[in-house]
Amino acid sequence: MNRLPSLAFLATLLLAPLGAAGADSDLWLHVRVSERDDVKVAVNLPFRLLDRALPMIDVDGHISENAVDIGNRRLSYSEMRELWLELRDGPDMEFVTVEEKDESVRVWKEDGFFFVRVRDRQDDVDVRMPLEVVDALLGREGAFDFEAALRALAEQGEGELVTVQGGDESVRVWVDRAPEAAGR
Repeated sequence: MNRLPSLAFLATLLLAPLGAAGADSDLWLHVRVSERDDVKVAVNLPFRLLDRALPMIDVDGHISENAVDIGNRRLSYSEMRELWLELRDGPDMEFVTVEEKDESVRVWKEDGFFFVRVRDRQDDVDVRMPLEVVDALLGREGAFDFEAALRALAEQGEGELVTVQGGDESVRVWVDRAPEAAGR
């Protein structure tokens, strides 16, 4: 489960874009990485400070202005944008379903959200992303538009974005109006 902190960090970067676009928002981005009931990483950032806080986070080369590393694969911005435009413009539907003895993967679009659900022996992963946020992130030609994605995320308001549960470790990323996420 050593990949959980990396997953949390990658999710945070994709969900909490750079820019002061959310400066007037009273929303907070929360990230929790826990191990056996002990919080190992707890991030509570007001949207208005994301532009100042994110440059301080070491990304270990997983994300740049025009590419993202996912697993052992580097996806270019143009590859992601091309795929996204096809998915976005299609009907609500299930795009990927994999059912194996010890693993299931499901990727679908429904009611304005893009979902990913993975279940295997070690991990449960759930991603719930508003289409507008992905559209804003991939809307500019040539590079990720983090400022636009932040504005879109702020417009969406509160909600659960990513949960990962694996063995004794868990990751949770969500947005709400509470400055601290005590007891969550």
